[in-house]
Amino acid sequence: MDSITKEKEMVRQVLSGDSKAFESLIRQYERLVLHIVTPLVGVIADREDICQDVFLKVYENMGAFQFRSKLGTWIGNIAYNASINFLRKKKNISVEDLIMPDDNDFSIVVHEMVIEESNAEKIIVRREELAGLSMAIDKLPEIQKSALLLFHFDDMSVADISVMLEMSENTVKSHLFRARKLLKESLIKNENAGRSF
Repeated sequence: MDSITKEKEMVRQVLSGDSKAFESLIRQYERLVLHIVTPLVGVIADREDICQDVFLKVYENMGAFQFRSKLGTWIGNIAYNASINFLRKKKNISVEDLIMPDDNDFSIVVHEMVIEESNAEKIIVRREELAGLSMAIDKLPEIQKSALLLFHFDDMSVADISVMLEMSENTVKSHLFRARKLLKESLIKNENAGRSF
């Protein structure tokens, strides 16, 4: 069964009132939603509210989904719009509110990528490198962080990210290019700082 057929079956089951199908949909797309909401909305409680609101909107509007795009692209666009609408409504947004805190989900994802090695020193070095990468990504501008996470961790195409984030494909490519450049500069800077001790 191809992915479009699977998505159509999942939508059919959700529309028929199958709560397990909806739970499965949430599990399948919750990381995608987090990768869009988290960089834009820094306060954990607000993020949780928005993520719940996103899936409520998905459920309420499922009947209107026409399969003109992938289901994940449609859900991602709902998440992006929910985040932007939240930020527009919120008064006096401080810079601190837009910065991802240290206990973010991305750090968990990065640390889960650590490959088991027999040499304890290599494991420690690898973890330090991944922690450095996580911190460098945390410092990226919000939209670059979203594009980077969607492209590299959710395997979304530039075209899908373009639809989700409501910008041209060239703009997405530009954000990805800038994000990679900033990451490289940050990692080189940290590596050089480590050598100076």
